[in-house]
Amino acid sequence: MASAPVRIVGLGRQDRSDGASAVVKHALELGADAQFIIDLGEGEFDQGLIDWRGVLESKHWLVASSSCTLDGDAMKWAWGSSLTFAELEGCKTAMVVDVPEDSVRMGEAWGSVIERIRQIHILFIGPDAMRAVAELEGLEESLLLREIRSTGLVPIVCSFDPDNGVASVSHALGQETIEVGRELGLERWLAGFLCDLPQSGSGASGIISAARSSPGQSR
Repeated sequence: MASAPVRIVGLGRQDRSDGASAVVKHALELGADAQFIIDLGEGEFDQGLIDWRGVLESKHWLVASSSCTLDGDAMKWAWGSSLTFAELEGCKTAMVVDVPEDSVRMGEAWGSVIERIRQIHILFIGPDAMRAVAELEGLEESLLLREIRSTGLVPIVCSFDPDNGVASVSHALGQETIEVGRELGLERWLAGFLCDLPQSGSGASGIISAARSSPGQSR
């Protein structure tokens, strides 16, 4: 008997140019029950038009991007509200840490993540963002995932190297370096990981299984 699809909600830019929107797009392609938070207003994002509880109820994941906190006060407030309501509804947040178009503002975006770190279940940092965050934190890249997980108490902190097809995942029981065996884009790998993790489980073996899963294929 086939399992029910993973339920995902994404908060991102209307033009879908952010990392979270790319993850949700790939999740849809992989068969997830995925949707974007839609603002029916005109012009600037109006979070008052969003039924946050209705949107996030019974969902597995909220996916958001750190760079969206730089898109004006309205989007930043919506970003914060989405994390708060997700927590209230039992929906886990997966945060994509991406380098903003204006890379000088990386520290500002990362600061917003740090302020909400205890509301984040999965923190995903791509290679470019790894370098930037490591510099901000004064840490070696090789130590970054473990240190963030330990100090921020984030259940899972992960990254993916698309050139070598290798995922790095730090979790409560240790840190895994996992050869996926195929080259995937950053967001495609994360989409597959999110789609598989609710079924595989959050223990070490489940995390490794989800990280190795072939997107869109049953194991």
